[in-house]
Amino acid sequence: MVVKPLAALLLAMASSGMLAQGSVMPQAQTETVEAAISGHVQALEQSAQRPIDDLVTEFENERFAPDFKNSTTEDQRRSLLTAIRDAAASAGGVMVQPAPGGVEIMLMGPVEHRIAMTLEETAPFRIASLSIEEVAPPLPITRADLESRIDEYMEGRSGLVHVRLGGEEVLSKGYGTGNAALGTTIDSDTVFGIGSRPIDFTTAAVMLLEKQGKLSFDDTLADHFDNVPTDRAGMTIRQMMTGKSGLPDFPANDSDADADLTWITREQFIARTMATPLLFAPGEGDAHSHWAFGVLAAIVEKRSGQPYAKFLRENFFDPAGMERTGDYGESRGLPLEAFAVGGGKQVGLPNIPPNWGPTSWLVLGSGGMFSTLNDLRSFYDYLATSDVLGPMNQSHFNSEQAQVDGSERGFELISLIGEGRRNEAWILLNSGGGTATRDSVIRPLMALIRSE
Repeated sequence: MVVKPLAALLLAMASSGMLAQGSVMPQAQTETVEAAISGHVQALEQSAQRPIDDLVTEFENERFAPDFKNSTTEDQRRSLLTAIRDAAASAGGVMVQPAPGGVEIMLMGPVEHRIAMTLEETAPFRIASLSIEEVAPPLPITRADLESRIDEYMEGRSGLVHVRLGGEEVLSKGYGTGNAALGTTIDSDTVFGIGSRPIDFTTAAVMLLEKQGKLSFDDTLADHFDNVPTDRAGMTIRQMMTGKSGLPDFPANDSDADADLTWITREQFIARTMATPLLFAPGEGDAHSHWAFGVLAAIVEKRSGQPYAKFLRENFFDPAGMERTGDYGESRGLPLEAFAVGGGKQVGLPNIPPNWGPTSWLVLGSGGMFSTLNDLRSFYDYLATSDVLGPMNQSHFNSEQAQVDGSERGFELISLIGEGRRNEAWILLNSGGGTATRDSVIRPLMALIRSE
């Protein structure tokens, strides 16, 4: 799951496209779903900036499915869009997450609203239903009830929760077991799968190469690869880093047995990159793309002259003292009991990263790694306290932000960071993740972090 800064929060599931990670649809259909969802959500988010007549015309002509229009009146649909437009105008943030058949959009402000949207089952995936309702915000979390609220949230889950306020640790607690068969407890050195968090590693790698003068954020795809099709030749590194590339979210297609683990080479990955239809022309839309960070990882290799993993280790992991961070298929010499076992889709026995085979270019650059709380905090501390990236790039990692990452193998990683990183909350799960109750703890924790 990828998240924008809290001021305009967007929680999109790690799978984006509103498909379960690891599911495989024919490539063209997946892209159409992603494009449709992205377009509908953006139109609703930005509705407050549009005259109501223009908004109604667009939705009537382009976005509402015929069955939806047949089951409602024009006045009802206009009233619905007016209510959404009014709610969006007063919202201070937006959170988007998957729901059966579509998405759920939370507009957060003085009064909070939930927008539920489903799509047609086939192309062009227009809006099959749309509703808005006012909802009560989740109960706030305070310093005084922090541990009891977290205990309540973690009931039936396994993982680790760590909270720091004012630069001081106020809660660090393990729940459940890392490996039930061995009865291992969980602490800040327990190894978890970290989902899409390697996106930050790739971002730092690109920033370092930019500081070294080995690339520019305005470099294009054609600057780094041969035989780039015209429609993407001008795609820039900046666009790939900011959701403006137009690339679909994931490169897996129906030839891959597993959307994460099926082995493909860098050359095969780049060939797919050149052949896949884009969701939109580069720079003309906004849709998070794990795929784009895979392309950036390939650029890191080409411009550094080193394998991606070696570049990360030499420039970030070793200087930061990260001894328990690595790629799928390796153990870094750690014993079995160091690893938390994933409670999701079982691959290997036990279900831990060393048993998943080497990291494929299906996810390299945006996933395919493991780490610990201590190592992750060391990574961000290293970026914040050294001049490795330079002041302009460093500020990216010191700003207020929230991130949610996960995989279908049962791991989930949530981090909520305040400005300057003095306030932070981390939740690492190896079982019990998912969207069903996440909202009850993320938003109150964000509010606590922002208030300190």
